Amino acid sequence: MDILRKLVLGLLCLLLFLGPSSQLDRLLQGQVMKNGDELISDQGIFILGFFSLTNNNYYLGIWYNDNRARLENLVWIANRDTPIFNKSASLTIDDHGNLKISYNVSLSIIIYSGQEGSNTSAVLLDTGNFVLRELNSEGFVKRELWQSFDYPTHTLVPGMKLGVNWKTGHTRSLTSWRGVKVPDTGAFTFGLDPNHTNQLVILWRGNTYWTSGSWNNAYFNSSPSRRLTNSYCNFSYISNENETYFSYSTVQTNSPQLTIDYLGALSVDSGSTLVNCTSAFSYFSEGCVAKELPVCRSPNDTFSPNYDTWDNMEGLMFDEGDNLTLMDCEAKCLNNCSCVAYASTNPDAQTGCEIWSTTIPLSDVSIPRTIYFLDSEGKSNYFMLIFLI
Repeated sequence: MDILRKLVLGLLCLLLFLGPSSQLDRLLQGQVMKNGDELISDQGIFILGFFSLTNNNYYLGIWYNDNRARLENLVWIANRDTPIFNKSASLTIDDHGNLKISYNVSLSIIIYSGQEGSNTSAVLLDTGNFVLRELNSEGFVKRELWQSFDYPTHTLVPGMKLGVNWKTGHTRSLTSWRGVKVPDTGAFTFGLDPNHTNQLVILWRGNTYWTSGSWNNAYFNSSPSRRLTNSYCNFSYISNENETYFSYSTVQTNSPQLTIDYLGALSVDSGSTLVNCTSAFSYFSEGCVAKELPVCRSPNDTFSPNYDTWDNMEGLMFDEGDNLTLMDCEAKCLNNCSCVAYASTNPDAQTGCEIWSTTIPLSDVSIPRTIYFLDSEGKSNYFMLIFLI
């Protein structure tokens, strides 16, 4: 009987010990979430974990718990500019209350540093927000220390804010990726107009690229933005002495998200495009700001992609350290009056830049790649380059 009593008591103690740590939606102080482990929100809507887009490039992120590919259901990345190049990464809250990614034994990426000390935990909510909290001695929430919603990356989900906190000066906006599989900070920013108007804007390298038109209490003035509010989102605009921001809700319950891609296009989770300033259809380009072009160029000048196996044509290649996107490369070509074609130097990622004029040195090596040829006033330079080859 004594043996049975001891066994029952031991089992109860074990259950009490495992109880808090068995909650799948949170990370307690001192726990370690390794690469391969996951947090799952209470209703199973979101997952937080480590993922890879290319070989040995690992990131900590949040994504919808559905069957879509990671490029499609990803909504937030903690270390977009500092990938980890092996599987050693782990997430933890240390003894000082710092939320950090540790890797390679002694290295770390600090997500939050506040020196709050003991009794902190982080929870993944069903909104997709990852929140670090300080708890009191009884285990109840004392205050929120940090949340991922304050640091959005490329995707907006219901409950997020786009705007500015006037007390702290902190700005919340979306920033595009640098390439199709490169989450690094890209060239486009989507958020509240920094000129303090009540409209949303897309900036390209700090310059206005697209505007929503002014907010009219129920919708934006431009047509694409009316489509945004009428067919998908219920936007709201709040402005007071503490903060100014846009947020949105939706009646759609299946993985709602609004994303800016590496080319500066806005789309919703269904894949429907709302804004695309590179599109030939004016339906998507309303609100786009005209490019400033040199006198040698026309607003009608466009580029057509051609994928083929080309001779290794050595063009003018820009320094990879410039972190150029495909859109940056097009701009480099447009601003060089002799340029008739451009391409990414990293085709898979669509980053880097190489441009060509009508004089093309050739070699005997052929490589498959997509080259964008200038269509000037409806006349393509593609055939001229082929003839030169």
